[in-house]
Amino acid sequence: MEHVAAVASEGGGGIHGVLSVLDSAVHAVFDPLHLTGVSMYWKIMALSLLAHFLLLKIMPTLSELLVPRVYGRLSDSDKRGWDICVTSLLHTLFDSAFIIAYLNDPTLNGDKMGGYSEQFEILLSIAQGYYIWDLAICLMDYSSYGLMYLIHGSLGVFGLMVLTSRQLQFYAIPYLLPEVSSVFLNIRHLLKYAGQTSSLLYKVNFALFMLAFIGIRVGFEAFHSYHLAVNVYRGNTDTVFYPFAVYFAILGITLTVLNLIWLRQILNAAYYTLLGGSNGSGKDSKTKKAE
Repeated sequence: MEHVAAVASEGGGGIHGVLSVLDSAVHAVFDPLHLTGVSMYWKIMALSLLAHFLLLKIMPTLSELLVPRVYGRLSDSDKRGWDICVTSLLHTLFDSAFIIAYLNDPTLNGDKMGGYSEQFEILLSIAQGYYIWDLAICLMDYSSYGLMYLIHGSLGVFGLMVLTSRQLQFYAIPYLLPEVSSVFLNIRHLLKYAGQTSSLLYKVNFALFMLAFIGIRVGFEAFHSYHLAVNVYRGNTDTVFYPFAVYFAILGITLTVLNLIWLRQILNAAYYTLLGGSNGSGKDSKTKKAE
């Protein structure tokens, strides 16, 4: 912290001086923890976080302009849910696009422990801003989200701190590719708010969501989580900071358990949606369950 004080005295006033102090403070906190990605990209993460809050702020205006009939008849609480869903949908489309682009990247696939791409790291830093925003939304409305989602969000935020620190970058692919299923999940919620639970579009979207959830989260993600756990158990972690390798192995197991719990809920919903029609209210008690 003495270094931080020195920077404060040398950096002068104004925004540049403040940023210099913050930059030194972030380095002082996170570099000893081997989380150098936070130190390198905290400005990108902060800008991404701010952008998501600003997007959420202007979403009512955009919704009233683009879908006035649907948005206008929603209650205040449902408008809040709609705004969060649209913001989340836009980001899950972004996540899905860049993760799919790196799905077969030779550098990351060739070295699952130490493979590194600076461009990929920057994209992950942008994604981190969203996940911090998502966690903040969960904390602000904890009664609607619950403990499982809080655990899920917290694990994800710390996981991206590791992934942006030039370690285990490959595992961003199996752990973020599930955002593809979240695209359909958010569309499902928006269709619910729009009162379209009996439409063919709603049923087709739900079927796609269920297939993506099973194929990616219960299949692809669990497969790579298993292999990572085996490699960590055998000590095959290369140059990765070993506690982080252990963390990611535990993270993979935890996500698999959560996904299996959510799968039971999804299959129950599938019975009503695909075989017996809508299950009633047309709205979930929480905005983004199973995301």
